[in-house]
Order: sequence, then structure tokens, then C-alpha cells
Amino acid sequence: MSDDTDNQQAQDGPDLPIDQDMAERVVKLYSHVDEVLDELRVPDEERKEVEQNLMEAIAADLLVRLGEKLSDDDKEDLAKIGDSLPVGAEPDLNAVAGFFRDKFDQQQLVQALAEATESVLSEFTDAMQR
Repeated sequence: MSDDTDNQQAQDGPDLPIDQDMAERVVKLYSHVDEVLDELRVPDEERKEVEQNLMEAIAADLLVRLGEKLSDDDKEDLAKIGDSLPVGAEPDLNAVAGFFRDKFDQQQLVQALAEATESVLSEFTDAMQR
């Protein structure tokens, strides 16, 4: 393998098997979200806020999905990340991400992220079309 190939693979990310069906559904859902926002004539400023809210909802869904797979001891360890924080302060996202990277392999993380994304975007588009 040449340095160029190594660099290209590092830029492209890890070599993970991709669930093509899931990837296509997620891409389609993102397109559908754009269509719904266009149909509702959501201004750019509000669109950015909606997109931010969707990203936060996906992150929350992902945490719930991964949290359900943790042992009680792991849940206690995760809770300790936030124990020393002042009330209302947010935990260090790098520490939380590192915790989950230590507990799950990349394929599990990617699959959980895809499922969380699909769930949140489906709920959003369904709700907006009512």
C-alpha cells in the first residue's frame, strides 16, 4: 500500500461494511425533509434552527439506543462523566463519545446512528405532513 492509498483511506474514513438499503433510506429521508421545508416555505433562518433541532433529536435518540445496550455498571460509569459538573452544565461531548467508542465497535455505532437518524427524520416528516 502506498502513502497515497493510506492517506486516501484515512480521509475517506474507516473501511466499514455499509448497509446500502439503510443508507438509501436515510438519504431519501433527508431529501424528503428538504421537500417538506420547501413546501412549508420555511425561511432560511428557521430552516437552520429546524435542522439544528433535528440533529439534537438524532443525538438524543442515539444516546437512548446505545444506553439501552449498556450494562448497569456501564451506565454508572457513564453517569460519572457528568457527576462533577455544575448543575445545568453540559458534559464534555468528546468524553461521552470516547466512552461509547470504548463500549461499541464502529459497525455498531454506525448502525445505531443510521437507525436513530431514520427514526427521527421519519417522525419529523410524518408530523409535518399532517
